[in-house]
Amino acid sequence: MTFHMFKIISIIIIVGVVGVVVFTMYVRETDPLSTYETKTIQMGNANLEVLIADSEEKRTNGLMGVTKLSTDTGMLFIFPDSSPRTFWNKNTLIPLDLIWISSGRVIGVSSLSSITQSGNHIISLPSPDAVDWVVEVNAGWVRARGVEIGTEVHIK
Repeated sequence: MTFHMFKIISIIIIVGVVGVVVFTMYVRETDPLSTYETKTIQMGNANLEVLIADSEEKRTNGLMGVTKLSTDTGMLFIFPDSSPRTFWNKNTLIPLDLIWISSGRVIGVSSLSSITQSGNHIISLPSPDAVDWVVEVNAGWVRARGVEIGTEVHIK
């Protein structure tokens, strides 16, 4: 292989790598939820497709900036331990139901207004007790699916 051919192949490889990096950054910026793993959970008789927030960064970002969730879609926040938790509506553009879960059972449900519904005031909601999971879904989903305190929750 000549030196000229080696330079051309090297340039093609570098351009390809840069292209992949730029494309990956673009996808993460325009659709940050595309990097989340998805699973199905069963909550009582209802099935829910959830995005898994199992890292500090994913739990911190949550559904901030999301403008729409499909009907039976939500986010499952998985914590490394069972502790009291607080969720807020910072940059939350849609109203949500929060489902507080401890050891596979619902221990409480809260309604979280969007940031615009709260007049751009950040609202913080504490869990009713220590939890290891929290699920965020569209407002009204809990009532429509009959989820209540004591409902069993598990990953399918």
